Amino acid sequence: MKKTVSWPRFLAIRLLTFAEIGLKFCLFLPILLFMVWFNYKVDVSGLFQGELAPRQVANLLLEGSTVSGYDQMDERQVLEVYVQNLTEAPDTLALGSSRVLQLSEDLVGGGSFFNAGISGAGPMDVMNIWYLFEREDKLPGTLILEVDPWLFNADPDINRNSDSELFAEFLEKSLGINADYEEPDTVALWKALVDPAYFQGNVTYYLKQRQTGAVLTEDGDDIPFKAVTGSIDALDYAVKRADGSIQYPLNFRSWNYDQVMAEVLAQAGTLNALHGFDQMDPYWTDLFTRFIEHVQAKGVNVVFLMTPYHPFIVLHVYNNPEGFTGFFEVEPWVREYAAMNGIPVYGSYHAGRVGIQESMFFDGLHCKPEALQLMFPGVEKALAGEQTPYQQLYLETYGGAENSASALIGYDAACVVVDQDWLAQAEAAMLGM
Repeated sequence: MKKTVSWPRFLAIRLLTFAEIGLKFCLFLPILLFMVWFNYKVDVSGLFQGELAPRQVANLLLEGSTVSGYDQMDERQVLEVYVQNLTEAPDTLALGSSRVLQLSEDLVGGGSFFNAGISGAGPMDVMNIWYLFEREDKLPGTLILEVDPWLFNADPDINRNSDSELFAEFLEKSLGINADYEEPDTVALWKALVDPAYFQGNVTYYLKQRQTGAVLTEDGDDIPFKAVTGSIDALDYAVKRADGSIQYPLNFRSWNYDQVMAEVLAQAGTLNALHGFDQMDPYWTDLFTRFIEHVQAKGVNVVFLMTPYHPFIVLHVYNNPEGFTGFFEVEPWVREYAAMNGIPVYGSYHAGRVGIQESMFFDGLHCKPEALQLMFPGVEKALAGEQTPYQQLYLETYGGAENSASALIGYDAACVVVDQDWLAQAEAAMLGM
């Protein structure tokens, strides 16, 4: 005879079984959660928090440290990890190429500041970096955009180091432009969080790091990025400050006139990203305007900065205009566009138009912080459309000559070279203010 089981007893057995399974799972859950947390936190392969070397730089910057080894940094990766771990948006953000990296918090003022410029930044880089902050909801109150002329150049080499997938994501998600962007498959990636083999690798790396005290890559190589303590004035290597700006090595900063001019001459012969720049490209020009409109629509103030080229560079381009006609179009167009959209503009590609002397250049492309201080009044005054005392004195003295206020637009052969006696008087007057 078949034995029958009562439903209450059957349910009780099942409930006890489920309870036993649940209890065992609860006992195992803390171990699972610890594995997930540890794999994410250590992340030796950089699956979630970026590779170890750029992560080291980003963490030091977020701690407020000046970091050594600037010339060895992957600036794009550093910025991605930095923004990912940023807890609060900066009041002011600077974007551009290495020509903006001398702009520091001291020169900008007006609250917190971060310089997110990167060497050789093209238009894709500028928009990508902005998107990193936008994607993490860390938008600044003000964007200072260093407008390099090659942002309007169609040469594909300008964007050769940029992240094309990130750019496609920005175009589709922010500007609403079809870019054939596809969401990445992250299932396999997140499986690593519960992978015992990945956990074992993270534990091995963590224990080795604790034992040796050295900051190493996954392969055991030394990570060259260290926090710099004490004064940085006499350092013989380049460093990145906590605000993202950089300081060049003392040897480079101390070049004499002949050394600077030798570099200027070499750069005049190459002028990367400008040779063959016959005209402002319609696609990149339109995309630039859409980008600016998008930034302003987010409630962010925009300020344009045009850092000057060494006077010899501009003279060289003027005397050899073939292939540079696009370069001459940019500044007038930028100024007209800015005027139509209420955007303050500071600086000029032509050093003589803003009274910047040859002695205020490191080389043909990069002016010194002193030059920026003479041109840029700080973010609060910039938003009010004010000039620096130096620029006011400059226009008062030279406004009736070749460099009238309207002559700041465009280029010609005759450009005022500021008299050295006047320069000394102007600097003295500024110190007395």
